[in-house]
Amino acid sequence: MKLQTKSIQSKKSNSDGIRICVMRRIRPEFKFDVWVPNLAPPAKLLKAYHDKEISWEKFEKRFAREVLESKKEHVEILAELTKKHDVTILCWEKKGENCHRLLIAEKIKQLYPDIPIKHL
Repeated sequence: MKLQTKSIQSKKSNSDGIRICVMRRIRPEFKFDVWVPNLAPPAKLLKAYHDKEISWEKFEKRFAREVLESKKEHVEILAELTKKHDVTILCWEKKGENCHRLLIAEKIKQLYPDIPIKHL
């Protein structure tokens, strides 16, 4: 099975498998199968990064502590799902760099190193 990450703004593809949205807010036009808002960055953290009050490195550390560690059971469930199904993690950012979906995918890769990851 494979794990992919991409923007929810990108077209849905047959190769996406189970589409997991990891955003706090959604719109009716978004196409996904499962919504996991608990894996979205807290509003204050996201605002601090977007307002350039903190660097990406600080964002990563805080996201790891505030989300990946405190909601690790959600990450583990997502990781288990990727062992049996193709999964695509979705969030808003068009480019994958400096995006929390990559941090989630990297955490899953730590748990299951054999799962291939593709960033679209």
